[in-house]
Amino acid sequence: MTDRTGDPPGAEHRPRRPDAWTALLLAVPVVVVLVLLAFAAADPALGVTVSNGPFTDESWDVMNARNFVLLGRWATDDWTLQLVNLPFSLSAAAVFSVLGVGIVQARLVSIAATGVTVAALGLGLRRPLGAGPAAIAALAFGGATLVLYYGRLAFLEPSVAMWLTLGALAALRAGGERAGRWGVLAGVLLALAVGTKPSALAAVGGLVAAVAVVGARQAAVRRWVAGVALAIAALGGAWLVLFWLPNRTEISNVLRIWASEPIIAPIRTVLSRVASFPARNDGFIAQSAPILAAGTAGWLAGALRWRRLSTEVRLLLAAATGWAVAGLGLLAVAPYRPNRYEEPLLPAFAILAGIGVSAVAGSRALYPRRRALLAGTALALVLVVPGAAAYAGWMRVATYRLPTVQAETLAAIPAGSATQGTYAPAFAMRAHVLTIVSRPADQISPGDLYATRSVRWFIDADNAAPAWASSHPAAWAARQAVLCSPWGTSRVCVYRLP
Repeated sequence: MTDRTGDPPGAEHRPRRPDAWTALLLAVPVVVVLVLLAFAAADPALGVTVSNGPFTDESWDVMNARNFVLLGRWATDDWTLQLVNLPFSLSAAAVFSVLGVGIVQARLVSIAATGVTVAALGLGLRRPLGAGPAAIAALAFGGATLVLYYGRLAFLEPSVAMWLTLGALAALRAGGERAGRWGVLAGVLLALAVGTKPSALAAVGGLVAAVAVVGARQAAVRRWVAGVALAIAALGGAWLVLFWLPNRTEISNVLRIWASEPIIAPIRTVLSRVASFPARNDGFIAQSAPILAAGTAGWLAGALRWRRLSTEVRLLLAAATGWAVAGLGLLAVAPYRPNRYEEPLLPAFAILAGIGVSAVAGSRALYPRRRALLAGTALALVLVVPGAAAYAGWMRVATYRLPTVQAETLAAIPAGSATQGTYAPAFAMRAHVLTIVSRPADQISPGDLYATRSVRWFIDADNAAPAWASSHPAAWAARQAVLCSPWGTSRVCVYRLP
């Protein structure tokens, strides 16, 4: 392992090549991005999660950005998620405006966010931890199985992970000069994480609270915390005035969409959920075992050598700990736990792993260079190989149905038509048509859409039917399947109705 200059602690000063370390730390995110880009068109692999989200939520998350670019308005029905994931929707809309609408373009937002997160870990941790530990942290995150799976899909979580990482790294400046300004910057970054996905508020709260507790006696840290609070309060207030007040009905729609995931429950129910988390976590623990183990060991090493850590590393350790603990705490009490929800926590474990490597390296004044390099290489392989092997397996059998189906649906459905169905946003993403996700149980776009919205195209699993089918039995019986394709665990068809 190396010290902060790249040399083993206690070694005699010798000429160094800092550009080589910089090149390495830049190469890691570049490789990750290229690996993700190479298969940006591939369909999600089966068997990674029990959730059907990889085959629905990608299109649902970008639906409002797609509406804005193709139809000129963010929402055409009760699907109004752009009000609560604004940074993501703006990013997707910007990409669609430049490159056109499609699933590959939608995924570029997540691929870019993943690359920025890896780069931020490597370059942001080099100065306080050393080049070697920073490289380990970057590799731990970039090579994690869930990062390689979700990092190329159009989900919110990669963007949340990016904003949380950038905000946490700003804690390195909490004890220094201009701490208040750095706190404002951190607050803006953390507010963007919450603005992308409101559940990130738990991780943000844990992160800031931990820094506040550890640095309570330092005036600079108090200014940093105040800056964070000021920025979050200001942006939160702006959102209330500009978005919530004029769109209260639309935001109530979002709350109904989220109603299927209740957090508040009787204490006995909450305790039962927490107790079940180790066994019921959608494979998160098994799939993330290398980075979780490295992060836990890193936290222990940092805690044992706490007095020898610099002030900035102590604050970073606190930030990552609060982030991980609060984030996991929220997921432990949630009844629905698809493993993508845990991805934004993985940078915290990568940071803890880097801190641990730095602490161990610093404790061995005469650590031989060759042994340090061997140990670092072995750790890097342990962290990267499982995820890389899983990714290679997925891509070896990958299908590329969705881009083709989107092109076929674009050709089949006339512009200006109205479509409905669970998979309408995915299949009809590129078409200049109205797409409606109807969820009558949650009162999302309910009613007789055949009559009220002139729905003449239905896109869903071949055994599904809209709620209004019984009101128009002749029309439903006369439906024609224009095209059908395997999608996820279903066979999805595009039906035309008279």
